[in-house]
Amino acid sequence: MTELWAAIALLLCMASGFVWWALWRPVPAPQDSNKRQQQTIGLYKTKLAELEQELASATISRSDYDQRLAETQRTLLLETQNKATLNTSRGQSQGGLILVFVALALPVAGLLTYFELGAHSSLEQRVNMQQTRAITQQSESLPQLIEALGVALESQPNNPEGWYLLANSYMQNEQTQQGIAAFEQALSKVQQDSGQHAALLGQYAQALFFNDGDFSSRVNQAIAKALAQDPQDVSALSLLGIQAFEAQNYNAAIGFWQRALPRAGEGQGQSSLQAGIASAQQMLQQSSDPGVSIAVTVNLVNGLQLPASEHAVLFVYAKQAGRPMPLFATKLDPNNLPLNLTLTDAMALQTGSHIGNYQSLDVMAHVALAGVPGRQAGDLVSPSITVLIGNDSKVDLTIDQILK
Repeated sequence: MTELWAAIALLLCMASGFVWWALWRPVPAPQDSNKRQQQTIGLYKTKLAELEQELASATISRSDYDQRLAETQRTLLLETQNKATLNTSRGQSQGGLILVFVALALPVAGLLTYFELGAHSSLEQRVNMQQTRAITQQSESLPQLIEALGVALESQPNNPEGWYLLANSYMQNEQTQQGIAAFEQALSKVQQDSGQHAALLGQYAQALFFNDGDFSSRVNQAIAKALAQDPQDVSALSLLGIQAFEAQNYNAAIGFWQRALPRAGEGQGQSSLQAGIASAQQMLQQSSDPGVSIAVTVNLVNGLQLPASEHAVLFVYAKQAGRPMPLFATKLDPNNLPLNLTLTDAMALQTGSHIGNYQSLDVMAHVALAGVPGRQAGDLVSPSITVLIGNDSKVDLTIDQILK
């Protein structure tokens, strides 16, 4: 990029140099001025001949002749000087000012034309991509790539490709907060009405989802903005499919993921969408034949109150005795306690799991104040109750314990 600007500056200097040379070079006298000068000399010669004739005929004395000759010569000299001065001043005052203006305006006009009509933005983007690609090739590990990109972007922050690569590198390294900040930088460096901006918005929404763990208001807002600019954005449609799947709206999930497929390309993205569609279709089949289920009632023990928490979630899950991982689970709003629900095959955490395949399951309730699975101090839980699986499986759960 530096070599390019040096070449542009050299060419502009050369162009201006021609103008300055035209300004300062000696200007020859115009042709009509030469004619007037010849006429003046002719008149002088005629006047001189008349004086000599008058002197020869004794019409004038020698002293008169000398005096009138001196006056004639003085007149010739003054007229010649005045005409030369007039021609020079006109040429320099009019043509000189124009040339000065042209010499000063030429570089400015050239640069303005280049930025307005030239490929300045495309060239800058190409240079940014080349620099980013070079950093990627030279980095041997993900932490090294993150460090190298950070250093490069400090000196050249107007590089959306670099910020995008840094954001994805942070996300791969599970540094979601830094990834979100890098995505925001990339978004600020591209035009808001461009396809690049829409694609970045979709991936920005994805980063927010990974960080927040659910469909928070800012995740939903980012999805809406991405789809407003590009209704077929793959990342935004994928997130909507996940949201519909979690709500057990499998038809909607299939629709979103099928819309995203044509632009997902080949590879892992396409495979993930196809797997999601297949899973949603299987869930639809299971929901049409619910099979064996477990009716569950959940309530709080008398006198126990829920702590104030905006993120609290009620998890109800069933697992095999002696196994840590649940097989079936659902999450609900604990503020609706007491409540009734039904655990079905549609709530299986592993594809192909069916409640009817087990003789018994341990069922329990857990109010997670942080809104994520996993027991933490302050959470509220019920005892685990073993339920025999049959056509009329029921269980009553009472939340009566606060974890310490």
